[in-house]
Amino acid sequence: MSAATQAPPRWAEVVLEWLLAARDRETVAGDLREEYAEYLGSRRGRLLSNLWYLREVWSFVPGFISRRGSIKKSLLFVSFFTLAAACWLTLMEILLRHSGYLLRVGVGVSIALISLATIAILIFKPGSRGERWLWAGALILIGLGGQAFLHNAQAAHFEGFIFLISVALLFQGVLMLLHRGGMTVICRDGRLDCL
Repeated sequence: MSAATQAPPRWAEVVLEWLLAARDRETVAGDLREEYAEYLGSRRGRLLSNLWYLREVWSFVPGFISRRGSIKKSLLFVSFFTLAAACWLTLMEILLRHSGYLLRVGVGVSIALISLATIAILIFKPGSRGERWLWAGALILIGLGGQAFLHNAQAAHFEGFIFLISVALLFQGVLMLLHRGGMTVICRDGRLDCL
């Protein structure tokens, strides 16, 4: 196998580099690239190797959140991302009009509305009664994200953008639940951080 075929998906490496502190990018990304090649070389296959790599990338999310601040900031960021992604997907469905597009347009609009409501509550009415409804939206996003993730994993052609959106939906749903719960966690650096 060539070096290019033993490398993890480029978009996953970009996400990893984005999650890491600047001082760790080169060493951690390089070490994980080497481990990925070994994992792939042990005849586990590309799918299992990619899932292993994504699990490793996911492990850097808590550190990223603690470096960036509160859950609220992270929730705002991911909500803006899912809002933009839902608008883009909905527009593409309307333009392409493939079989069953109306259902997918409805899903895209639902995701956009939940994201927009989350942004509005966090920016304009923090601590309001509207936050009580975040859990319902969170469960919907977790369900849709999980379904999209599993469907994409089983599809004949893996779609990186759909995978990224499904992970963002899952992440947003979890952050919404954590934000609503007002939980306190101990971050990797040992300080308490109120979610």
